[in-house]
Amino acid sequence: MGNTFSPSNDVSVHCLASGSSGNSMLIQCGSTNILIDAGLSLRTISPQFSKHGVNISGLSAILITHEHSDHTSGLGPIARKSRAPVVSNTATLQACAARDELSYDCEELSTGETREIGCFTVRSFSVSHDAVEPVGWILESGNTKIVYATDTGYCSVELQSALSKADLIILEANHDLDWLQRGPYTHEMKARVASETGHLSNKACADAVSKRLEEDGPSTIWLAHLSRVNNSPSLARRSVQAGIRANTKVPFALDVALRDHPSVFWQAGRQAVQLSLM
Repeated sequence: MGNTFSPSNDVSVHCLASGSSGNSMLIQCGSTNILIDAGLSLRTISPQFSKHGVNISGLSAILITHEHSDHTSGLGPIARKSRAPVVSNTATLQACAARDELSYDCEELSTGETREIGCFTVRSFSVSHDAVEPVGWILESGNTKIVYATDTGYCSVELQSALSKADLIILEANHDLDWLQRGPYTHEMKARVASETGHLSNKACADAVSKRLEEDGPSTIWLAHLSRVNNSPSLARRSVQAGIRANTKVPFALDVALRDHPSVFWQAGRQAVQLSLM
């Protein structure tokens, strides 16, 4: 069988949706239930909570990456119903308030600062996107580390540092550069997507992950926030896998977080990387 690599804590992650139609990740450990982004409606997300044994009132916190609607469209109803605190930096909360009265509990957490939420230590870090103060999130519990970063135009020093020693990396692979350039978007939209405040390409994702694997060893990677027009799950998987293998021989597990509906699931200690098979 060969050697295995796996973290050891009772932590699970469920992708409820990842894409321009809506983004939400449910991360659990014991009685702690954290939602990253609230881009789904309360009606859509409630059955998913139930499926994973979470009553809406059992939500511990909602972490917001940035104010764009595909990450916040369900925020008000979910926050009011659950009474879970919404955690983000001041600029992002103010941007949300400009669209919808913040009639729910908000907790300001400056970018780069750390907070304890139940079983987890959470910390935000800067990413590059055309929002007021976008961030990614690091969640740690015991020996388990999860990194979530979507909507970023390039892999910054902060992002590359955040990936260090992560057991699960949820990273944007938004578009294939050739598909983007040949596709139907306007010139202005193509430039926006490919810019340093746009979205991460398959190649850029592969380069960032390769560097992380070379520095810190095996990990599990989810490709997130795929474009409906400029990418596909099969293309993203094929491109990123080939890019990683061209740069490193370090083993990895790779999966795709799908748009519009629940998809991948990860549990610490259960999804091992079999070194002999990679």
